[in-house]
Amino acid sequence: GRVNAIRTFKGLVADLRINNISIESVASWLPENKLEMRSLGTVYGEAEVENIIKTTGVERVRIADMGMTSSDMCQKAAEHLFDKDGIDKSVIDGLIFVSQTSDYILPATSICLQDRLGLSENTVCIDIHYGCSGYIYGLFQAACWINSGMCSKVLLLAGDTTSRMINPMDKSLRMVFGDCGTATLVGRGSNPMGFHIQSDGSGADRLIVPAGGFRTPVSTVTSVLEYDEDHNGRTKNDLFMDGLAIFNFAITKVHKNINILLETMQWEKDSVGLFALHQANVFMVNYVRKKLKVRSEVTPTNVTNFGNTGPATIPLLLSDLCSTNNYDLSRVVMSGFGVGLSWGSVATDLCNTHFYNPVNK
Repeated sequence: GRVNAIRTFKGLVADLRINNISIESVASWLPENKLEMRSLGTVYGEAEVENIIKTTGVERVRIADMGMTSSDMCQKAAEHLFDKDGIDKSVIDGLIFVSQTSDYILPATSICLQDRLGLSENTVCIDIHYGCSGYIYGLFQAACWINSGMCSKVLLLAGDTTSRMINPMDKSLRMVFGDCGTATLVGRGSNPMGFHIQSDGSGADRLIVPAGGFRTPVSTVTSVLEYDEDHNGRTKNDLFMDGLAIFNFAITKVHKNINILLETMQWEKDSVGLFALHQANVFMVNYVRKKLKVRSEVTPTNVTNFGNTGPATIPLLLSDLCSTNNYDLSRVVMSGFGVGLSWGSVATDLCNTHFYNPVNK
């Protein structure tokens, strides 16, 4: 039948391998506006800025202009992909939009993008409200749609304007997060795609915008500026991250998740030509790499110029590096981790994938 999946259980953990799925092409779009971290020395103090740069590896990020949304950036990435691929848009019958910065509370932004991109009315659309693990969840959704026979080609759009959620007085986040939109085309292929996805909602308050939803609406109370012990200022309407808790989560969970996936795929660790990890910061990526016990050459970073772009980091890394570098892409592992708490990994072959340099690089 159409469903050709292999599921195995290890305790309470489910691993899934879906056959005949292909990532056909990847593109990304960056805002032109660059924020140089060292320009913030007059705001936070030069010594503090240099210390943060040394820790995170982030020297500059891209910031979307006011009025530009994550869907605008993803639309530009998709149009760039269409132009490079020369694809007939009528063959696309699925659209997934992964973002924490949607255009509206309702309707779904994916529905709006279907119209703006000129896709068929037969296109299945869905929003996935995830951050740093969102690209993995999007690939999983796309693979399931295709494997079920519901769709033949799925456009996966992932991006965020995280800068809009950060208070200017919060140096711990302002100097890490940037904005970006990406587009990935997923279709039928001849290779398997393995997944291992996990979640732990007990850590939801570790990375959160406390107010603005229906549980805690924006009010004069939530709009009061407060400072923490490290002199980072934010309101309840702004993004909050417990950096130490997120770091401990990542270095404890991610390498184990990847190792289980490698077992599912029956891949030796040394046979993987590229580990495309979520680009949280250089320190965290390198720590996860050491826990994995793999070479730095197969675990690249590009946060120096772009920072943490949320659900866009993995496709941005691929479009930025794989279009010009000679990685062995026959066995690639991608892993995202963050808000939720949520984390997951994908293993697949990207040898026949088209990668297009980021626009506005």
